[in-house]
Amino acid sequence: ILAKQMRKKKIAVIAGGDSGEFGISMNSGKMVASILDNNLYDVYLIKIKGKEWNYEKENQTFAIDKNDFSLLINENRIHFDCVFCAIHGSPGENGKMPAYFEMLNIPYTSSNSLTSAITFNKHICNTIVSSLNIVNVAKSLHFFDYEKIDTDAILNYLDLPLFVKPNSGGSSVGISKVKQPDSLLTAIKMAFIEDSEILVEEFVEGCELTCGVMETTGKLYVFPVCEVKSKNEYFDFESKYDPLLADEIIPAPISESLDVNIKKISAYLYKKLNCAGVVRFDYIYSSKRRKLFFLEVNTVPGMTGESIVPKMAMEMGIELPNLYKMMIEDALERKSQLEK
Repeated sequence: ILAKQMRKKKIAVIAGGDSGEFGISMNSGKMVASILDNNLYDVYLIKIKGKEWNYEKENQTFAIDKNDFSLLINENRIHFDCVFCAIHGSPGENGKMPAYFEMLNIPYTSSNSLTSAITFNKHICNTIVSSLNIVNVAKSLHFFDYEKIDTDAILNYLDLPLFVKPNSGGSSVGISKVKQPDSLLTAIKMAFIEDSEILVEEFVEGCELTCGVMETTGKLYVFPVCEVKSKNEYFDFESKYDPLLADEIIPAPISESLDVNIKKISAYLYKKLNCAGVVRFDYIYSSKRRKLFFLEVNTVPGMTGESIVPKMAMEMGIELPNLYKMMIEDALERKSQLEK
């Protein structure tokens, strides 16, 4: 019995994926794998790219058996106790990997497949959030790549400047800020390179704010609100991952009432969208309009040294090894609750 109690849990950290966030995801995965407590866990970093799902050790590559997500190393078959998902974008954040692990009954650290799919689709997520009447959502138009798009009709509905963005995806990949009418079509084509659906959205001038939420073993943690000040024109891909191009101020220098409201809304959305693990909610506060606008949900937020959520956790007094441990414990607890 003692040997069973002391057995280290086998954790697969999955990273990579098939989106423009591959490199960032690998950085997140390497960070998690390097600082998970090796007294508690045997950690395996699994790189996922298309059909190639591999574990690499000492210049050797071992392929994952996709039939049961196991590894065969030197005739030793490894089955994982839990999967730590660090894949931003497809297939980790859009519900595909969660659905796969659900079928195999393997616990994982992120939201379930339905929540992941809904929140990854910006148009569907915005529609749901808007229907809750708890926070404003920017005006937008949604298009598929097979549609004929009338740019004049867009400009009649939305004022310049505006944003064009892929409907699914993150890290601001494929996003353009359009200031002139003749730039709109180019921006639309660029967004369609990243996705078969796009959003054309009104520009809301204001302060960019973000709030992390985590539930673990029945307790809800709402992290300090962070203000993001990009030194570029907006918080684009470059400024998200270059610490010299953005200031992330934690806690955000905002009024107490706005701080309380953002935390309240984030906790409410976490529950209403049936989120799990660590999730980050992004907003814009327009002081001119005195309104808070919802931007998006990140169900697999970055875990690199430059990522916002780890900084929020540390501000709250939660060191990174403990944060990751809490996420794993929560995933294992959720599985045990389902089996009762």
